Amino acid sequence: MGFDFVYDTVFAADLTIMEEGTELVHRLKEHLKEDPGHEEPLPMFTSCCPGWIAMMEKSYPDLIPYVSSCKSPQMMMGTVVKTYLAEQKHVAPKDICLVSVMPCVRKQGEADRPWFARDDGARDIDHVITTAELGNLLKERNINLPELNAGEFDNPLADGSGGGVLFGTTGGVMEAALRTAYELVTGKKMERLNFSEIRGMDGIKEAAIKLTPAEGSEIAALMKEHVNCKEGCAPAEGAKAGPITWKGGEAGEDGTITLRVAVANGLGNAKKLITKMQAGEAMYDFVEVMACPAGCVGGGGQPRSTDKQVTQKRQAALYNLDERSTVRRPHENPSIQKLYGDYFGEPGTHKAHEMLHTHYVAGGVENE
Repeated sequence: MGFDFVYDTVFAADLTIMEEGTELVHRLKEHLKEDPGHEEPLPMFTSCCPGWIAMMEKSYPDLIPYVSSCKSPQMMMGTVVKTYLAEQKHVAPKDICLVSVMPCVRKQGEADRPWFARDDGARDIDHVITTAELGNLLKERNINLPELNAGEFDNPLADGSGGGVLFGTTGGVMEAALRTAYELVTGKKMERLNFSEIRGMDGIKEAAIKLTPAEGSEIAALMKEHVNCKEGCAPAEGAKAGPITWKGGEAGEDGTITLRVAVANGLGNAKKLITKMQAGEAMYDFVEVMACPAGCVGGGGQPRSTDKQVTQKRQAALYNLDERSTVRRPHENPSIQKLYGDYFGEPGTHKAHEMLHTHYVAGGVENE
């Protein structure tokens, strides 16, 4: 179809988790310090769904500080291709035409945000087509995918973890993030990788994960102070009241912290969840929101089907791919490790934050 290279967005999903998991742990540390001057409050909301971001900016602008600053996998891929990969291939970013294939009709609007244009005139993502549009293009060219030999994505952006695959379904971003955040806090591998509590089609799902901070770590020291505080993690004197009350992860006298997470499946359920949180009726540390029921597998850009179970079948396929993956934790992806080693250094560094993070606008972006 005229493309020289084809890369896997699952690679960029792993990259998103590296930054998002690091951001979550950073926010948790800052709150355990009870610093009234912090600007990154909890709970933290996910940021990969443009439908959710658009609604948040227009209807809940007070929540902007609560939303992860991480770019979506699509936009992180655009950044990596137009910087790291361009340098590797000795090509000017403006001479690269990057087309993104997405299950979401709002991804073009995301790519068109003004700050995703580069100083040299290039854009991080040049064009976006939906999976349904790709299917139509294949039909027009009489290309029948089942008849083609299986191929591989092109290096160095070819490999993705099972956790990255799960980005396509509701609860999947949360599962992937927990696999990495757990190890960042405890220093140990999370043995339980499947979270049935946040899978499925329920409108609002929740789970609680107990973490034991690594001995001698900064967060372990902060936890000891936290447990000794009779008021728990109530806002420090001088802290500004936010639109959501947060009292901190539940601390145990045994040195553990319970991370409370929630998943909103669809924007209607997100509104219900936010209303409960604003009223103080529900408290979480980390919240995933997907605009489309079932997540990206049910996206508006996906091929239509007469099979009423097609969305559930797509979900099952993603879970199966995760189970069969050699690497299931995003931070164990060798290609991601190499990218950080060669280019970004560590997750959350100044360079990573400058290139892989974004900002939001109260009221939203015009014409998006």
